[in-house]
Amino acid sequence: MAEQLIYLDNAATSWPKPDCVGEAMVDFLTHRAGNPGRGGHRLAREASQVLEEVRERLAGLVNAPCPQRMILSHGCTDALNLAIHGVLRADMRNRCDGTKPHVVTTAIEHNAVLRTLHCYATSDLITMTIVPCDKQGYVHADKLIEACTDCTALMTLSHASNVLGTIQPIEATIKAVRAHDPEILIMVDAAQTAGHFPIDVQGWDIDLLPLAGHKGLRGPTGTGGLYVSPRAYPDECDKTRVFCQRRGGTGSMAPGLEMPTKLPDALEAGTSNAVGFAGLIAAIDALTHEVHEHEMAMTDQVLKGLHAIPSVTIYGLPTIVGRTPVVLFNIEGTHPRDVMTTLDAEHGIAVRGGVHCAPLLHEAIGTGSDGGVRVSPGSGTSAKQIDIFLDAIRAMTPQHA
Repeated sequence: MAEQLIYLDNAATSWPKPDCVGEAMVDFLTHRAGNPGRGGHRLAREASQVLEEVRERLAGLVNAPCPQRMILSHGCTDALNLAIHGVLRADMRNRCDGTKPHVVTTAIEHNAVLRTLHCYATSDLITMTIVPCDKQGYVHADKLIEACTDCTALMTLSHASNVLGTIQPIEATIKAVRAHDPEILIMVDAAQTAGHFPIDVQGWDIDLLPLAGHKGLRGPTGTGGLYVSPRAYPDECDKTRVFCQRRGGTGSMAPGLEMPTKLPDALEAGTSNAVGFAGLIAAIDALTHEVHEHEMAMTDQVLKGLHAIPSVTIYGLPTIVGRTPVVLFNIEGTHPRDVMTTLDAEHGIAVRGGVHCAPLLHEAIGTGSDGGVRVSPGSGTSAKQIDIFLDAIRAMTPQHA
């Protein structure tokens, strides 16, 4: 086995993290590790300041109107659950005509979305329409609009596929949907794009935007956020369309058994992962456009190299235009999990083989239950490492086996 790991699974979580991330986390644990919002002493105040700082950083990244509309979460799945449960519970409470909420979702969504919605649908609490995608991974606005009904409470859209890397034309899509129905709440899953591409929740008219701290932002695992728009949670809190699903201590509005009604405390409860958010602040501050350019250059090298291997099939877009630094492929006659295992055991190369928590997308592109091999370069990937990866793939193809 190769002595040094070649890590090509950055779409799952980025690695290695910038040195400043670990340094910031150690500094927090050494000097500021109080419980944020719980107590007026210095350590509690300094821990609270970390949360306010990361809220400001995240709000700036997505052009939120104010930091208070960035809800801190334990990751993107947690943020998605806060949004989906919150919207559906609120819609159920607000309905008085006996109808069920309807949700429009798509075949490219991650299981964090699909399994959460499936739970409601199989319990006969909602109706759901899954809009298909084309072979390149695009979901077309006209199909989304056709799926809407008078009962549609929520539409969920991935900004980019975690399988194919295809970036959806979110701004144009939302504009088309708003022209049809201006009041539908629209959630955009930014797990794969935050840190890679500019996001404008105000300019694009997004209501709910969950994001991950540990992928493109290069922060620690267990960190994430959820942007909540004024349409979803108006300042007049009696009209909120997001129910407070998670309840508990907030450090504010005590005593009393009711949750606070003002954001962010209205949707946050319990002790936040302050040490992780200290690391996320450092990661965001270290972000540069050059990092993304490097990742895309490595992705371009992967695509060109794989295209030159006759027994390799690449799925989705043919070039790096319109994609994140993600490539999905298969080798003729070899199961993707066997490719993954061989790369790891014999070459010290980490990739992801399977269906990548997105089974409906694999059905749509023809890879079925076997899935494919996903390679996702990162900031620490070198051109030499990509060459080693491509040589390993050539060695596994039928003509070399």
